[in-house]
Parts: sequence; C-alpha cells; structure tokens
Amino acid sequence: MQQAYSQFGFGLPGNRGMFKHRVAPQLVLLFVLFARPARAFGGPPYLVPANPTPNDTISVDILGDGCDILDTGVVAIQITQQGNAITGVFFGGHEGDPENCIYGTGTQTYPVGSWPAGSYTFAVVWNYFGAAGEVETQTLGVIPFTVTGTVIPPTAAVGAPTLGIAGLGILLLGLVGIARWSLRKQLRNE
Repeated sequence: MQQAYSQFGFGLPGNRGMFKHRVAPQLVLLFVLFARPARAFGGPPYLVPANPTPNDTISVDILGDGCDILDTGVVAIQITQQGNAITGVFFGGHEGDPENCIYGTGTQTYPVGSWPAGSYTFAVVWNYFGAAGEVETQTLGVIPFTVTGTVIPPTAAVGAPTLGIAGLGILLLGLVGIARWSLRKQLRNE
C-alpha cells in the first residue's frame, strides 16, 4: 500500500518530487489558460483644463474600457471640500465578465465645479456594486491642481440691431421688387 502512494508522490513526507516536477507545472498551465485578464479603466483620472482659472468649469476625465463607467447618472455626484482637499464621490458600474461589457470605450467626462485661485487636491472615489451585491469603494486617484488667475467679470450683453415688423415689411417689398425687375428683364431678352 505504501508503495502505491509513493508511486504518485502523495502521502509520504519528503517525497514531493512528482508534485513538484509534474503536477505543479500542469496546475500553473491550467490557471494561466483559464485566467481572465484584469480589466479596469484605461488610465488614471485627470482634470480638464490642465491649468484652470476661477472662470473655468473643471471636469474629471477618465478613459473607459467598456467594462467600467465612473458615473451612471442614477446617484448624483457628491462633491465635498475640507480646506483645499476636494473629494468627488461617483456611483458607477463595473462588469466583471468581459463578455457582458456594455459601457463603451472612450473618454468619460464629468463636470465637477469651479474654485477660486489656490492649490487643491481632487480625490476621485468610485463606488459600484460588486459581484455579491455589496458596494465596493475604490479611490482611483488623487490629483493635485492649481487654480490661477483672477476672476474676469462677464461682459455685459450688447444690443444688436434687429428688424422690427416695419423693417421686415420693407425688406420683403424690396425683394419682391428686385425679383419683378429681374423677371421683366428676362422676358424682354427673349
């Protein structure tokens, strides 16, 4: 009986030759063949514009891969600020099975606000439902940025001349006169 077990390398202390040289490489190959590629966003989040002023609306951009979406639009983006630390909490979606990726690829853009001149950090926090239905939380990045410049007041609206009813009537009569003159000229030439 002891000889039968030793033939396969099981059950005997110190006899791990078969497992080490035959079974372990086959298990590694099996795991490699059936492993799924790790999928996530196509890159870290970044802010647009890169050098904002107080007049700019700052947006968070992230490259989507089809299996993840930063914000589904169901729950509003929550922006909180403590001193110069700003946190944006997004409630998005994640699909673990690459066969069911439905979100599309490309840059996802989300406006988050504007701030007065100063140095800040913006933390992008992503919540989504995991495989078991629990809410998973991931910090995708903490982005330092500086708002420069001063607030430029908006320019006052300048009135532009427009045509009233009388002006439209005169324009219409002029067009009818030109069309009538052109038509008479063509009839005389024939």
